[in-house]
Amino acid sequence: MSDSSDVILIVDDDESMRRILQLVLQRAGFRVITAADGGEGLCLARTCGPRLAILDYRLPDMTGLDMLRRLRVTSPHLPVILLTGFADLAGAVTAIKEGAFDYLAKPFDNQGFLSKVREALAYCHEPPATPGAECGLRERMGTSPAITRTIEDVERVAPTDFAVSLFGETGAGKEVVARAIHDLSPRAGHPFVAVDCGTIPDSLIENELFGHERGAFTGAERQQPGKFEAAHGGTLFLDEIGNLAWSAQARLLRVLQERVIYRVGGTKPVAVDVRLISASNQDLTEAVSKGTFREDLLYRLCDYRVAIPPLRARADDILHIAGQFLTEANRELGKQVGSFTAEAAQALLAYPWPGNVRQLRSVVRRAVLIASYAIDTHHLALPQGEAERALPGGAPGSASGLYQTGLSLKEIVRTRMADVERQVLFEALQRSRGNKAAVARMLQVDYKTVHTKLKTYGLGA
Repeated sequence: MSDSSDVILIVDDDESMRRILQLVLQRAGFRVITAADGGEGLCLARTCGPRLAILDYRLPDMTGLDMLRRLRVTSPHLPVILLTGFADLAGAVTAIKEGAFDYLAKPFDNQGFLSKVREALAYCHEPPATPGAECGLRERMGTSPAITRTIEDVERVAPTDFAVSLFGETGAGKEVVARAIHDLSPRAGHPFVAVDCGTIPDSLIENELFGHERGAFTGAERQQPGKFEAAHGGTLFLDEIGNLAWSAQARLLRVLQERVIYRVGGTKPVAVDVRLISASNQDLTEAVSKGTFREDLLYRLCDYRVAIPPLRARADDILHIAGQFLTEANRELGKQVGSFTAEAAQALLAYPWPGNVRQLRSVVRRAVLIASYAIDTHHLALPQGEAERALPGGAPGSASGLYQTGLSLKEIVRTRMADVERQVLFEALQRSRGNKAAVARMLQVDYKTVHTKLKTYGLGA
């Protein structure tokens, strides 16, 4: 008899096969839960915590391979056995490469089936080979050679107390990497505090970082600690640090040298123990040569440098990450959108992703919102021009392509206007090297409007 705590999930739309498998397993002493489609199976996997999943390769709302990919995100250590007909063997072999424990070709004998089940459960009871935050980083960011080098850098520097400088395009995942460094460090039990230096006006940045004393300025009715004190014992992440004003750079350098801060309006030193991680989407050595960034501060910030590649440089990760965002959006919106069609997957792979992972998340969340069953190309609504190059079969991004999707005139016009606005913002962001304040001046709008619209379009918020 088997351990009665071993719950096995069976997902098969064939009621008779589902019933047969359930009886065989129950007679062997296992507890069994069943589902007739992938959406129901994913829900049970999240809520019931099975020790093994047995999936039919052909399901009504997704393939067993689609479900496997989503389980790899939500339940990364759950072993999965694929049941497949002879015609599906190639797909089953692909599933093995993507993390399935094994597959069984139909028809199969009961003893062979039970033997395979026990092997999978024995594997399940073994502790994961690489526990810890580094696993989460691989699951979240992918396994392509480009991102693997980044993850190796993270694993190398995280246990130290080095100041780390992250470099990567807007939306590439710098804060995700910063959090992983913190989670893998001896400071993991202490606060992780993130500050976006690009969103705070120059006149307020010192108050934000160092806090203020009561009466330091009009309206300062009480003492207010800053981000350095909030991060005491832990990690302070300064994103877009290249936007710091020269005066704030000088004060930051002093803090890093002396390990004390002075609140605005204060004279009493406050000791702080903080590991600093900084990030920039521009080359700070170039900023030093232009005289906009202090060279001595750069040396203090950059004990170790980690580069984060843009999404277009690691296409092998795109579908993996999109699958995670699909799962998250389904959970957030209470939906059960199955997967991406082959055409949608091809479009995701072909698109250049100027807004990187952040833009991919925005695209997938919107697609889940408007899709009913599976995500097709018209649900992705990739921006005009780039979308025409990315999508297969001509130019679905054209007006005629939108007409074929059944959108109304008002919806088509709204989509076109959004495409143009996004493209203008993207080009302005490139010309300004990611400086949002410069974008606001260039387009003659206020900074808050630029910040909101960049966030809306997944270009950098």
